Amino acid sequence: MMNYRNLIRSICALAGAALIGSGASAQDTVTLKVASFSPPTGLFNSKVLVPFLDQVVADSEGTLEYKFFPSGALGRSPVEQLKLVTDGVADMAFVIPSYTPGELDAYGVTEIPGVAENSSTASVALWRAYADGLLPKPEGVVVVGLGTTFPQTLHSTKPIGSLNDLNGMRIRSASAAQTEAVKALGATPISNLRAPEVAEGLSRGTVDAVAFDFAAGSAFRSHQVTPYYLTDVTFGAFALMLPINEATWNALPDPAKAAFEKHMGENFARFNGETFDAAEMADRQTQEAEGKTFVNLDQAEIDKAADIFEEARVNWGAASAEQQEVLDHVMNTLGTLQQ
Repeated sequence: MMNYRNLIRSICALAGAALIGSGASAQDTVTLKVASFSPPTGLFNSKVLVPFLDQVVADSEGTLEYKFFPSGALGRSPVEQLKLVTDGVADMAFVIPSYTPGELDAYGVTEIPGVAENSSTASVALWRAYADGLLPKPEGVVVVGLGTTFPQTLHSTKPIGSLNDLNGMRIRSASAAQTEAVKALGATPISNLRAPEVAEGLSRGTVDAVAFDFAAGSAFRSHQVTPYYLTDVTFGAFALMLPINEATWNALPDPAKAAFEKHMGENFARFNGETFDAAEMADRQTQEAEGKTFVNLDQAEIDKAADIFEEARVNWGAASAEQQEVLDHVMNTLGTLQQ
């Protein structure tokens, strides 16, 4: 009888130990709050951010989960996304560095018109500049990933036959370098229009055209009102950042950190670039199939735009020795990657 009782006690003890162990594992699972100001169907959210996080979670040995807050659920303003992370409101967020003027100006290097040919090379070049210590690290975060959009092109409500047709047009611009280039082309830059407001602005005639990549045109529905596309010249690729709160990072279980480290950095940059490039080509084909007009400039016009954009590039580098160093590094990396 005593042996039977001892056996029961042993079984109960083992069951209790298993329950305690299970509870410990559950406590070791970290749930990250991930914020984005853009809608869940946006390209970065649906094709880059969420798949990236899913890969990290899958490799974290059960130590990591996340809860996604798109459409500004934790903070609507694109300008406030980095602050959400540094203040601990979110653990991670989709950040556009150019919306944080002053501190992150150097990230605007890929936003200079004519610098980037595609997102794949621009994303890697931007990450390598950061990895080599040339781009500032925002205080209080760890930068998990950097990338860019596809270089933006001109989407217009009015016909464009040549660069001269841009004279007097009101073009929505979203960076200092882009604004300078728009002015040099004889157009009037409109910089106080947020991306979600662009379609309405085009429809009402507040602006005549917008510098957008095609994924943005789809996400913000501007394609519905822009029948003309000038794609022979590009107006810069916007830098994208994925930071994580530094205290959150330091507290992650080792398997979760290892999972991030496997997919972050240049691997993230390549994934982002390939995704944006593929989406750009697919969206262009969709607009072509719908009968939209794609404007073809002659070589003299393309060369004229290149000269104008070269001046914008020179001016950007001349702003500071640090920016010139970043520009030289990125241009050299792009030259190597594009060979």
